[in-house]
Amino acid sequence: MTEKHILKPDIGLDDEVVNSVVQVLQTVLSDEMVLYVKLRNYHWNVTGQSFTALHALFEQQYTQLEATIDAIAERIRMYGATALGSMSAFIKTARLKEGDETLPDVNGMVKNLLHDHEAMVRHLRNDVETMDELDDVGAEDMLTGLLQEHQKMAWFLRTYLETL
Repeated sequence: MTEKHILKPDIGLDDEVVNSVVQVLQTVLSDEMVLYVKLRNYHWNVTGQSFTALHALFEQQYTQLEATIDAIAERIRMYGATALGSMSAFIKTARLKEGDETLPDVNGMVKNLLHDHEAMVRHLRNDVETMDELDDVGAEDMLTGLLQEHQKMAWFLRTYLETL
């Protein structure tokens, strides 16, 4: 069996910086995967008078996260690293927590998702600062965009709760 020869990217960042950037990106990837699975679960299992609206909203959000997840994993690969790819690795690495086995009611679903999106905004603020300190403007820009996406998704959920 032959070993693969992986070419190291020459992108102007030393190995220590690349490793730090990849570690942050792996954590963000893991957070996004945990949130994605929670959104899918709620999408499949939402019931009640708000079913149609929330079913569509949850689908819109998990579809957006699918593209986000792919972009983060590809960015990790751009640094010459291997992206995490198992649920156990995601759960171990994520800052967000997996949902309980027992489904919450509709309002609980929305509150849980709102909490997770707002947590993502807070985490991403710190991650953006880390990228600034590491002088990786590309990763900083990407994470800033993700922060803005999560702010908007949180706003949609918060608006739903304000109407109750």
